[in-house]
This record gives sequence, structure tokens and C-alpha cells, in this order.
Amino acid sequence: MEASWLEAISLIQQGDAQGARDRLLQQPVTHAEQNFLLGVCAHGLQNIPEAITHFSLALQRDPVHARAAAALGSLLAGTGRRAEAEAVFRQSLLHADDAQVHFNLAVVLEDVGRLDEALSEYNQLVSRHPEDYAPRHNRAGLYARRLQLSDAANDYRELIKRHPLQTMPWQNLADIEISQGHYEAALTLLTEVVKREPRNTKAVMSAAIAAAADGQFAASTQFFQRLQQQDPAQWQSALQRINSRGGTAPLPEPELIFLVRQLEHLAACDWSHWALCVDTFKRFCHHPGQGERVSLAFRGVALPLTASDQRALCTAIAEQFAVHSSCAPAASAVPTRLRVGYLGSRFGHHATGLLLQNFMAAHDPAAVEVFLLDTASDDGSAASQRLRQTPRLQTISLKELDDATAAERISALKLDILVDLNGYNDDPRPGILARHPAAIQVAWLAAPYSTGAPWMDYIISDPHVRPGEGWCSEAEALLPECYFVFSHGNPPIPPPSRETLGLPENRLVFACLNSAFRIGPDTFDVWMNILRQTPESVLWLLADSSAMVLNLKREAEWRGIDPRRLLFATRTTPEAHLARLAAADLYLDSRHCNGHTSSAEALWAGLPVLTCPGPTFASRVASSLVHSCQLPELVMPDWAAYEREAVALYHDRPRLQLLRERLSHSRFNAAPFDTASKARHLEKAFRHMRERFAAGLPPAPFAVADLT
Repeated sequence: MEASWLEAISLIQQGDAQGARDRLLQQPVTHAEQNFLLGVCAHGLQNIPEAITHFSLALQRDPVHARAAAALGSLLAGTGRRAEAEAVFRQSLLHADDAQVHFNLAVVLEDVGRLDEALSEYNQLVSRHPEDYAPRHNRAGLYARRLQLSDAANDYRELIKRHPLQTMPWQNLADIEISQGHYEAALTLLTEVVKREPRNTKAVMSAAIAAAADGQFAASTQFFQRLQQQDPAQWQSALQRINSRGGTAPLPEPELIFLVRQLEHLAACDWSHWALCVDTFKRFCHHPGQGERVSLAFRGVALPLTASDQRALCTAIAEQFAVHSSCAPAASAVPTRLRVGYLGSRFGHHATGLLLQNFMAAHDPAAVEVFLLDTASDDGSAASQRLRQTPRLQTISLKELDDATAAERISALKLDILVDLNGYNDDPRPGILARHPAAIQVAWLAAPYSTGAPWMDYIISDPHVRPGEGWCSEAEALLPECYFVFSHGNPPIPPPSRETLGLPENRLVFACLNSAFRIGPDTFDVWMNILRQTPESVLWLLADSSAMVLNLKREAEWRGIDPRRLLFATRTTPEAHLARLAAADLYLDSRHCNGHTSSAEALWAGLPVLTCPGPTFASRVASSLVHSCQLPELVMPDWAAYEREAVALYHDRPRLQLLRERLSHSRFNAAPFDTASKARHLEKAFRHMRERFAAGLPPAPFAVADLT
């Protein structure tokens, strides 16, 4: 190598790209290495076009010049010319099998989404050069991108072992641990990163989250305080997430982070923090802080709470949405035909939409004029189309309107009754209802708890589902027999064969095809006790996720039950789901939050439901449904009796068959499935509410059966 080139390299290393360029141009450029070095200088001077020109010339003079190929391809890719970059790399590899060129090719392939090809390149590089940092690090990132988190974690662990001074693998591995709920392991990694890099605020932020999610509230607070001092903007971003919907917290709240995270884990039947989650949630209900609370309302019903706990939480949620009402109408005479609006966001392929898809048509057009007030988009499902095509039903979209404008739009309709079908579930809009845009506002069907909101006048209930006195802030309107409605419409059809469903022909099949978040460890303990006493039985569950399946199989094994006795169904169409339910022998209800739609589906399919009512509305829904189907002997007084009854029915198949035969007849006249009677009862309730309003009387509890 000539002396001038060596001098230029020295100047480049010193950061003097201009000096190096001047030195190189003191003699004619005739060699590929000169062009390469001039390209490096141009790049250092941020003259990308000139750099590309020199690297191209270097390759023209020497096609084997791998460094020029690597540099040229990288610059082309960086300017969006990825196809040209790939061509440069592949052409270079025909002449020289260079690791850097392979690596740069892999990066380009990954950038354009050709992940399998990129992974193949990374695999070869890691195999040939196991000590190199970059290929393994990029492969780990690609694994994470493909959600192959176990493979990504293995690569990061290997990098930590081979390159212990590099903190990025520690931090990335911590992110994976957080995503998988391994918060203590993540916190150990992040604490080391922060120790080495005290100004690494991303690591500080992640440590604050991991500590909160692990229930280490004091440690989380310390990390958040550190973040506030080091990076106020990032701290403010964290606070904004805490206050995303109605929150006004001045500081991040670790307990709120913990509860949100834990409810996500409970949805996968990860009960590792169950006791702490329950204790924290009960305390939070009565001392909720100032962060957003609405996200806890629905999933929280699956915890062992009292009605008082739930009411306290919902009252606190309502406080965050309270506004001065400018829409509330004044008392006026009762019209001959009531104007009734149903407000919600799930009128399609969702439990609410499926329950109501044929119900609106049951309303008496002479008694009510019905409006569908939709705060979401039409999902185009069959249920949505069936509902929206109901004769005389007027659909009004509120999706694009803010709360105040939506309330004004509803107010302009001059509704007599506004029925809320959201509560605090599924993209709620309590800010609309808080403005009281209708004469009477009623909670029904979707939310199995009191709203705690002063703007909600009534809640629809029944004698079996109500937990007792004082459970709700609204005036209670009791429907006869059952508050629930299930308007699937089509008569049940024979189930497919058990073989088709993957069920054993010669064993009793207990079933609970319910959402996984409703299954707590206390419910699962009872189920495993039942399986232990009924050796020729299996338990059929709904596979919400692979994590849920693995967690429950592990939990079964820990309790001494062969995990192969747990069978899992995948989600399917509503019609196929209803058909397959009858293939089971007995439906085992969940504890703190019963099956609501799922229990109604089981009963409509002819599958008896065994339940035990609890202290909350959510834990009494199945009891109401079962009573309405004239099967009171399947409503147990306690969970010991529930367990004994399941075992007794296992041994007494003729009695179980008699129950099925009774249900096969009683379901057709049962209150939840009689949409015409349900509509008449609601219309009578609505008129009574409106008459009290017209008389200037406040909402008051009543039973529809007592009305004349």
C-alpha cells in the first residue's frame, strides 16, 4: 500500500476526512483502493453522491473489492435503492465470500421484508463466525420481529455471555422478559444496565414498568423519580399513558400499572401473582388514585370482589367522566309512542351484537320508535347486517363525533329512553352519557355491574341476578324471571360427531367454553377435584391463546391431573359453536364471573349448566339463566355442593339425561330466548320510567311484574 494511502487512512482515523481527500487527490486516481478511500472521505464529508461514485469506480476496477461492495450497497440501501444494493452484494459474493457483504445483504433483505432469506444469511454468519456480535444481534432482533421470542432470548443470552460489556443485549432481553411477564428477571437485567449506563433513560423507564408489574411499588416509584429528573419528556409520556382516559394523576401510579398488566396475565390463566393482584385490586377499588380507571372495570369482575368493591370502583370511574350537563331535557308529557335509543359500540360479531341481532325486530312499532346509536364502525358481519336491516330501525353513526357533539346529536332526537349497551366495556363513551342527553338513561345487558354514575337512572335486573340491597347506584328495574336476552333465532341443530370435535366417545365431557380470563385458580381447583373423582371424564375448554393452553396444562399437572384430560376447542363461527356445544355432557360454570353469553349458548344448545351464584351481579347471571330454564336443582348453594353435584351426575347418567330432556323442552319457552316477551317487558318498564319522569318524580326501584 502506497505511503499516500497510509497517510490518508491515518487522517481518516483522526476524523480529518477533508485532509485525507486532499492528500489522495495529490496524485492521479488509478487504483481501486484510492477510489475506495475517496469514497470513505466523501461519506465522512456527507457527500453521498460522490461516495457512491467512488465506491462504484472501485468495484469497476476491482470486482473482488469486498469493502467497496459492502460500502456501496449500504449507501444505496440507505437512500432507498435496495434492489440496486442487493444486486451489488450478490455480484460481489460471486467473486469473494465476504462476511461483511453477507451481513449487509441480510440487512437489506430484512428491510424489504424477505425475512426467511435474511434469517438464512444470519444463520450462516453465526455458524461461521460465532464470536461476531452483529450477526447474532441482528438475528435476535429478527426472531423478535417474527415473535419467535424464545429464539431471540437465547441469542441475547449468548451475546451477554460472549460480549458481557455490551448492554444492548441485556436491555433487549429484558424487553422480552417483560413481554412474557417475567418481570423479576427483567428487573435484574435492567438494574445492571442502569448501573453501567446511569443516563440510559430507556432502561430506567423499562425498569420502572417491570418493577411496577412485579408488585415492587416502592422500587418502581424510585425509577420513575429518576426518569423525571433525567428525561422529563419521557416521564411525561409515561404519565400521559397513565392518564389516557379520564385520568388526572400528577405522578405515574405503579399500582395501576400492576393491575393492568396482571389482568392481561389472568386472561392467559397466569395466576403467579393472584393473591397480590386480588389484594391490590380490592384496595384500589376504594382508594383508586387519580390515573385512568375505566380499563379495570370489565376484567375486574373475574376477581373475588364484593358488590360493594365493584360499586366503589365504578363510582370512582364515573367521577373521571363527570361533566356539567347541558343536554338534560325537562319533564314533559308521555308520548303515545316512546322514542328509544340503544347506544353501543359492538353491534356486529361480538357478544352484544349476537345477543341482539334479532331482538330489535321484536319491539312493537306501535309502542316504540327504535334508534341504533353506533359509536364504532360496522364490521360487516352477518350479525351486524341482520341487526341493521331490522325494519323501521334507524341507525345513527356517532363514531366520528366527540362526546359533546355526540350528546348533542342524541339530544336532538328527543329520546324518551336511552339504553347503554357498553357500561365501561369495549371502547366505552361515558362522556356521552354524562351529559344526560335523554330523558331517562338505562343500563342493560352488557355490563354486569353498577355504573356508579349519577347520570344513569335505572339498571335492568331480575330477582335471581341481583346481589341484594345496595349493590347499585341506579334504581333497579326487575324483569320477570331473567334480565338476559339471547336472540340467536335459529333452532338448535344436532351436534357434529365427537370424533370430528376431537372428543372421546366413551368418556363424560365436562365443558366450559368461556373466555379464559373468567377462570381463576379457585375455579380451577374445583374442576380438578371433580376430574380427580371422575376418572373417565375430560374437561373441554376454549383455547383463547397458546399461552393459556400451556398454563392450564401446567396447572393441571401441578394438581396431579393428567394434562391430556384437558381438551381445547378453537374459536369458530357462532353457528358452528352452538352446534358443537351439545356434544358435551355438562357445562361447568366459572366462579366470580359466570358465563353470560356462553351459558345462554349452552342452554340454548341443550347442554345443562351447573352453577353456583356469588355475591356480585356477574357471579349470578348463570343462576338467573338456569332458573329461567326450569332447572333450579343445577343452582348450587356453595362450591362444595357444586363439586359434589358434578361428581354425582357423572355417576348417575340417567339423571343427567333426564335433565337434558327437560332442558330440550323448557329452553324454547325460557325468558332469555323469548324475545317477544322480553321486548314487551322492557317496553312496559320503559313506559313506567317515562311516566315517573313526566310526573317530576325521581327514578325509583320497581318490578315489572307489579305494574298493571
